[in-house]
Amino acid sequence: MMCEDVLKIKNLPKELTDAEKKDFLKHFGASKVKVITSKAQQKSVVFAKFDSKEVAREVLFRLHQTYILKNRLCVEYADHDIGLPKIKKVEQANSSNKEHFKSFITKLNSFNHSVEFHQPPPPHLKYIYPKANRPTINNIGHALATVPKFYTQVLHLMNKMNLPPPFALQEPLRQQATKPQVQQRNINPPQPKSQESSSESELESDEDSKQHKEIIPQKRVLHQKKSVKRPKFIKPNIVVSASTTKHEKTEDIFEKTDVQTQRKIELKVSATALETKVHEQIEQTNALQSHVDEAEEQSNNTKSDKTIITVEELTANQISAKDLDVLPVFKNYHPGPPTCRLYIKNIAKSVELKDLEYIYHRYKTEASEGKVNNFEIRLMQEGRMKGQAFVTLNSVEIAQKALKETNAYILKDKPLVVVFARTAPSKK
Repeated sequence: MMCEDVLKIKNLPKELTDAEKKDFLKHFGASKVKVITSKAQQKSVVFAKFDSKEVAREVLFRLHQTYILKNRLCVEYADHDIGLPKIKKVEQANSSNKEHFKSFITKLNSFNHSVEFHQPPPPHLKYIYPKANRPTINNIGHALATVPKFYTQVLHLMNKMNLPPPFALQEPLRQQATKPQVQQRNINPPQPKSQESSSESELESDEDSKQHKEIIPQKRVLHQKKSVKRPKFIKPNIVVSASTTKHEKTEDIFEKTDVQTQRKIELKVSATALETKVHEQIEQTNALQSHVDEAEEQSNNTKSDKTIITVEELTANQISAKDLDVLPVFKNYHPGPPTCRLYIKNIAKSVELKDLEYIYHRYKTEASEGKVNNFEIRLMQEGRMKGQAFVTLNSVEIAQKALKETNAYILKDKPLVVVFARTAPSKK
């Protein structure tokens, strides 16, 4: 039974004395307080009784899991009232044990407890079982082998009835027991010296043979498997023809062919003819070299004339927007808020300022009256900022156009990553 007006307080601080613990609980309205301390465990348990269940409940909610001097209190309802020890019902337990014992004995000795025949069976009744035969013994042996509990019970019964143990000896023990007997039998008796001694020895041997006569187990005769006769493989007689035995020459089989060897052809050429041919070859090489030089000069002139990149070149060398996600350089790419200043990264080491000028001079415009031309290209070639550049343009619209056309442009085998710069510094 649980007393709802008695509380059990555990885990109070060791620093408090018993009187202080009592005063502490009486402060919360306890009418009676009992402190139990154990010197071995150095712990104390306090039982506090209150006037009503409501007060005890309020104190339980107030003090449970609260900290006092770094100790968390554990408050719960007590199992019994203060001053009333636990009463052990020894008599009831003994009576219940006796009842169980009686019911067990009646079940053990009753004729049929399920039909409420509690009296023991009459002594004149006996079990009538059929006589033992080979199939029933085989079934019993099978049950003994499959049910281990039945096997142990049979051994217990044999032990109570003083029957010899049924355990069989192991094979090595049998061999050790039979060896000395075999040796005694193999020993030849001494030759008789006279007829009397021979008669006595025969009588003694008969008596000894009767006494020491033991059953020796016979060896089992193993039935050998009948070997199946298989017919032997007879090699066929191969008739060797006389034509194969004769070694014919290759000359008789194949036709002879005349192999023509390469012969050197001698040519007689005059010295004047060779000199004329050499002069002709020199003139041809000089003419070709002059054509190549002219072509190079024309290409250099065209390059010098082209200071600005064309739209065809931009579109031809620019990666499409669909393929940008494949490249790791453009992962999480975002151009940022538009400004008039571009920030370019992923520039090859071999790129020079003239290469960027060749691309971004396309977006250079003349400033209007009263305004300063802010166009500028800065390529970082040293330090941490190496491989990066800043391009300042005159307006935000031009910067947006330049970003759209030049982003992902492949310059010297590396695509340019173009974004808007964060701030555009003003020129003084």
